[in-house]
Amino acid sequence: MDEFLQRCKTDLKRIWALLCCIILLVSSLAGCGTPKNANKNIRVWLTEEPSTLDPQVAQGSGAATVISALYEGLCRLDANGKAVPGAAESWQADSTNTEFTFHLRSNAVWNGNVKALTGENTKDTTPTPLTASDFVFAWQRALEPATASPSCTSMMCIENAAQIHTGSLSADNLGVTAKDSHTLVVHLRYSCPEFPQLTAQSVFMPCNQAFFTYASGRYGMDRATILGNGPFSIPNYGWNHDQDLALKRTDTYVGRTAALPASIAFTIGDIPASDTSSSAVSAAADTGSAASTTLNAVQALTGNKLEIASLDLSLESTAKKAGMTVTSFQDTTCGLCFHTGGTFQSAALRRAFVQTLNRSALMKLIPTGTSQAEGILPLDMQFGGKTYRTQAGSMYLQQSSAAAAQGRSLLPNGKKITLLCTDQTKALASEMLACWNQAFQTYFSLHSVSEANLLSSVSSGNYDMAIYPYTPTSFDACTALSAFQSNQSGNFTQLKDSSYDQLLQSTGISAATLAQAEKYLSENAVFYPLYSTRHDYAALPSVTGVVYRPFGGGLDLCDAGIND
Repeated sequence: MDEFLQRCKTDLKRIWALLCCIILLVSSLAGCGTPKNANKNIRVWLTEEPSTLDPQVAQGSGAATVISALYEGLCRLDANGKAVPGAAESWQADSTNTEFTFHLRSNAVWNGNVKALTGENTKDTTPTPLTASDFVFAWQRALEPATASPSCTSMMCIENAAQIHTGSLSADNLGVTAKDSHTLVVHLRYSCPEFPQLTAQSVFMPCNQAFFTYASGRYGMDRATILGNGPFSIPNYGWNHDQDLALKRTDTYVGRTAALPASIAFTIGDIPASDTSSSAVSAAADTGSAASTTLNAVQALTGNKLEIASLDLSLESTAKKAGMTVTSFQDTTCGLCFHTGGTFQSAALRRAFVQTLNRSALMKLIPTGTSQAEGILPLDMQFGGKTYRTQAGSMYLQQSSAAAAQGRSLLPNGKKITLLCTDQTKALASEMLACWNQAFQTYFSLHSVSEANLLSSVSSGNYDMAIYPYTPTSFDACTALSAFQSNQSGNFTQLKDSSYDQLLQSTGISAATLAQAEKYLSENAVFYPLYSTRHDYAALPSVTGVVYRPFGGGLDLCDAGIND
């Protein structure tokens, strides 16, 4: 009997050991398909509320970040800025790179049923298929004058885009065709091998015409009037305007891979300084700031409020000292711009103002961490697959001893002229005013405002002169220069010059053509480049997989993860 009981105990031990092995094996197999950095909530700072999430009219890197999660263009960009499949699974270009054929994923859908959302058939919950016509409608709408898209300059490489935007041709003349429901053919007016990269921008995102019509002028303004095709959607009560915006991963997205994060949480606006942790206090001390009611980016990151935030240049060294990952882009040129439709309509007067400036003295006053600009277009600008600046060389107006007398003869009597600047550029502005007061023997006003107010004043045309940070909407040099053409929605100088327009309307666009156009702007003192500056982002060192995009492209968070 004892021997029998002993055998039973031995057998039970073996069975229990086997069960434990099976449990461990199943557990390991279950976990091997899910990366440890997956299914996390990524917290991101939006410094201000996006005025709209309509991809065809939205502005700013914050809006672009949200839109890239809610929508998907024909292509996405990888960490090196190269085009990878998005809504299109493949594409081909002809030998001249003027015709591109995109093949959409056959199972791509919108994140919802359009008929159910519009009330036409509430019982049908099957997601509506994404078609090539959705891209045709979106691109045509972006270019129609009534849309007044501030970012459609990126589309000017498409055949007839410029004429449609000025109203001389109807939208159905645009060089884009839905060959069938899953094939889109695009004709360009000049060779642009980088065109697939452009399609990752917000303005190129698709738009369902039936849903857009249903939105009745409020498309992109709130959750109920947004229909995306991307890896995330806004849940019920997910958008508390001016406070926060929540996104959750969808189960209808059929891109290359499912999104890695389970959710994204955007904090909008100021972050209250409720966290008094030692790390946050240390960050405050490093920045030399006194007690404040709000946190800066570094304080919010070290205080465990965020994973990712845009970063002021002044905080770069503090962020690195705190162990943050800092990513930078040389995508902005800060310079003196004129409102060319008012007092400074005369190119001769603008030249006089520029050529009385002492550039050597000004360069001693540019902000720390920046460098002298060699032209209007930023350093990271490209054309034909090469860096544009190296192709075009440097160009800016030189100082002239004759400028003062010419300026005095052209200045309108009794006209108050004000220069807008920010606190960061106030020293530069003061030096400029000193030059002008001496040269023209008159008094000019200086008005220092926040960067947000400066950008708003310049974009609305409510200014005389401004020290303005010009960030093009795209890496493409032709796109950047097209922003100065007459009737362009993003033309912050209000320039209307048929001679300049003609330079960019040729079908034979080349680097030499673009350099000629930039030289025209420089010689006519439309924009006087001062210094090249950056846009910075900071992230916790545990954050992985974020694609940072220059030129206001924001972040692509689809592959973002957090290592425990």
